[in-house]
Amino acid sequence: MAEIVGSLFGITPDLYERQLRAQDEDRAIRMANLAPGARGAAMIQSGAAGLTRGLGGLLGAEDPQLKLITARQQIMSQTDQSDPQSLASAAKQLNAMGDTQGAMALMDFARKAQSEMALVGQRRAAETASLAQAAKTNLTIRQEEELRTKLSQLGPNATEDQVIGVLTQYGPPEKVLAALTTAQSKTQATQAKIEAAKTAADAALERAKVLADAKIEAARERGATDKQIAQMRIDSAMQLKDFANSLKGPKVLAPSLQKEEDKELELVDSLTARETSLAPAIATLTPDPKTGKPPLELGPVNNLRYQAQNAAGNSSVESRNYAALQRAVQEATNLKTDAAKGVQTDKDVLRFANELIAAFGGNDTKTTLEALSNFSKSTSKAKENAQKRIDSRRKSQNVEPYYGPALGTASNPIKLD
Repeated sequence: MAEIVGSLFGITPDLYERQLRAQDEDRAIRMANLAPGARGAAMIQSGAAGLTRGLGGLLGAEDPQLKLITARQQIMSQTDQSDPQSLASAAKQLNAMGDTQGAMALMDFARKAQSEMALVGQRRAAETASLAQAAKTNLTIRQEEELRTKLSQLGPNATEDQVIGVLTQYGPPEKVLAALTTAQSKTQATQAKIEAAKTAADAALERAKVLADAKIEAARERGATDKQIAQMRIDSAMQLKDFANSLKGPKVLAPSLQKEEDKELELVDSLTARETSLAPAIATLTPDPKTGKPPLELGPVNNLRYQAQNAAGNSSVESRNYAALQRAVQEATNLKTDAAKGVQTDKDVLRFANELIAAFGGNDTKTTLEALSNFSKSTSKAKENAQKRIDSRRKSQNVEPYYGPALGTASNPIKLD
């Protein structure tokens, strides 16, 4: 419950009361600073404010905000957060008690949860269908191979009854024969296409060889030296090899290496998304060149005020910036949790993630900015390393790079086999 209550409503009754006490103390300190004995007077006034609220409660007066927060928490404690229908029912209860804002937020959350569940269901259904089709296809191929083996074992003098006896093991004989005929026709057509393509490629390569020999002969007739002719033959051989490789089509990674690349590409996408999400938080803590002050200043009292503004639906630019910073810290916390579960994480990224979590807990603007910048830089470096690994793997297999310069350029020459 804490996850949804925290993300949608952002505050509990206990936290709200602590915020009120902090505000009372802060206000008392400002008033007491006008006279001697500032600290003692501040605590007296803070205690008086708390006593006033306590007396008000005894006399039957209720804080509307506290009442709202308490009601929200009570309703959510009786709600199954994994069930969109239960969430929708909770939203109706909030609306019935007059909490329109909370009801709309929770209903929106329920709709998103329902949509995500539907997408997961569709994805699983598609995967199941794909696996079923693959299994069916493999079974058909296996049966066909077994059938052809059994038919060949009958020998050239097999009787019709013997042939039908084998065919009936795999279904109605006429359908089995039709399937075999169709499969044979497809195989022959595919083989014919392969042979035609090979013939065309061989012819093109032969033409290139003839042209290369003609150029060398023409150079000889013009009086080229033996050394020049030898160099022309070397150049011609390299060009013909490149041309032959181009006729084979673009080279691709082996399936096992492609799986490794797919994982690396997912990592690059994740790191790119993190870079994007960290940028706004860094900007909010960076001092303005003119004023020397950042758009967001951290501190125990300031942080509580930002949280209260967001929780009450009365956000400001600063409180929204604070929410963006909280998301960045949550990203670092998630990385730390993943590492604890055994998920492989870049050591530098994890180190700076821990640094950010500690700095944010200290409520210091400069320290948090420095830690946040280090976290972002380590993320960018990890992304760059992943991209290098992808291109290095491709270059080792003589495959076009994903990020770097194309093969055949001065900075990425073609590797000759």
